[in-house]
Amino acid sequence: MRALAVSGACSRAGKTALAETLLRALPKGRALAIKFTTTDDEFERCPRGTDCVVCGIDVPYRLITDARVLDEVGTDTARLGAAGASRVLWAIAKKSAVARAWDAVRAAAGDALAVLEGSSIVLHERPALALFVVHPFLQPSRWKDTSEPLVRSADLVVVNRPRAESREPAPEVLAQLRAWRGGDDLRTADVTEPLADWAPELAARLKVEAA
Repeated sequence: MRALAVSGACSRAGKTALAETLLRALPKGRALAIKFTTTDDEFERCPRGTDCVVCGIDVPYRLITDARVLDEVGTDTARLGAAGASRVLWAIAKKSAVARAWDAVRAAAGDALAVLEGSSIVLHERPALALFVVHPFLQPSRWKDTSEPLVRSADLVVVNRPRAESREPAPEVLAQLRAWRGGDDLRTADVTEPLADWAPELAARLKVEAA
């Protein structure tokens, strides 16, 4: 499997939106989509206020392939399917079972080209392409613990500023990214826009990956 990975600093950074954009930049049906969700081995309270399919997992990991779950309106997996994925896989794994869950994903994916949305899993196995997306205003103190190594190793770091947003990204956000990158090789863009409009070099690379 060749994975084109999208990870992010936090919820609402734009991971799913960027994964959708990658899928739309590929020929329809050329790549499958994988959503990889990692959860704590033990949890006290679901952030949504009630047990859910993620926090309430009662096995080390679960690989969801049921279309009735994946196609549920309003979910990230439904969005990935609508963006042109040939099929969608959703893995939910406790931290201690990430490696086993990834083995199951690889077995299910075979030698396919895949657009992967996840963060912790990108540190487990280096993908063919790694993108990291950041909310333009959420302070670095609220970023995930995985952010620093993911930023350092990413092929491209994107600050996701919507087209309608006139404000510049927060100075603290840019400063932290530059410190970790050791330079200013950042991209500020609306990740919902066509890839060729803001990252033509990535669009060209995807054509090679899809060949």
